[in-house]
Amino acid sequence: MTAGADRPGVFVVSSGRCGSTMLSNMFRLNPEILSLSEFLAMLLPDPLPPGEFDAAAYWRLLTEPWPFFRHAYRLGVRIPEFLYLSGPDSKFTPASGIPPILITALPHLSEDPEGLYDEVGAFVAGLTPAPAPAQHRRLFGWLRDRLGARVWVERSGSSLLYLRQLADQFPDAKFVHLYRDGRECAYSMSRNAGYRLGAVAMMLQSRLGVSPYLGDDKPPDQVPPDLRPFMPETFDHEAFDRFEVPVAELGQFWSDMIMPALDVLASLPPERVLQLSYEDVVAEPRQTLLRLARFAGLPHADGGWLDRAAGLVEPRAPRWLALPEEQIHELTRVCEPAMRRLYGGS
Repeated sequence: MTAGADRPGVFVVSSGRCGSTMLSNMFRLNPEILSLSEFLAMLLPDPLPPGEFDAAAYWRLLTEPWPFFRHAYRLGVRIPEFLYLSGPDSKFTPASGIPPILITALPHLSEDPEGLYDEVGAFVAGLTPAPAPAQHRRLFGWLRDRLGARVWVERSGSSLLYLRQLADQFPDAKFVHLYRDGRECAYSMSRNAGYRLGAVAMMLQSRLGVSPYLGDDKPPDQVPPDLRPFMPETFDHEAFDRFEVPVAELGQFWSDMIMPALDVLASLPPERVLQLSYEDVVAEPRQTLLRLARFAGLPHADGGWLDRAAGLVEPRAPRWLALPEEQIHELTRVCEPAMRRLYGGS
């Protein structure tokens, strides 16, 4: 039996922009935890596709870039979650495309992510056919044992979007739902380059019927002048910086993720779910991390790890309060139903 075979894996699920990256960085400081950061998120548009995957098909899932991430890298859009930085001696470049598992997950785990990438490739080459979730479990378990951990924890931003699939296809997994004041999440989304480029992609989809960021369909030959600064071939960084994403729309996006996700979590056995607020992590980091470790099956958390991880917390005042009054009112209105369920207990 392998080192962590008796412990179920853990998914940290969230809306995104709620402190989950900080949580991944905290986990990474604990050698007993394999911290998988943005593993599934970088396999978009579908990290859990249906069907059977042999070794070659699964490797393609892990390594063929989605157009959105390919364009983001090539255009130099500064997305903080992108950890792979190509240099003169790098195996991959923005022009060639960065394999999804190299964007964040492997650099988060190793100072030699390309070396680990080659090891993953050798492991995957020996896999027998299985559905994608089963292949993910095999790879997570191998990485856990390869790096000497006892339990794996996968954390991807906006993973509430596919929580139902995770709950169905990982029946033994545990789920930590990390949440935060939706108004602050929406504000942060409106300032984050990744979410802003996503809003551009959806605008182009709405206006043109296709979006070069979401697929490989050819856009129309004639693009309206006001959209040209946002097309990959004619991208204008100054226009992108000026592009305004209505914060209330992002608040609605947040709420639309939270409400069905809470229903999914409520349908699971209580011992498989831990609800955790960002505010608690910041206010009581050591106690909160201790709860997380016990939930993950690591009851004897090292005090040194708790201290080092707690040192990553950087409290900041809510930024959404600086918005104009009418925006605060509308943002609060659209977030209120989900906020009431999260914080009000109804």
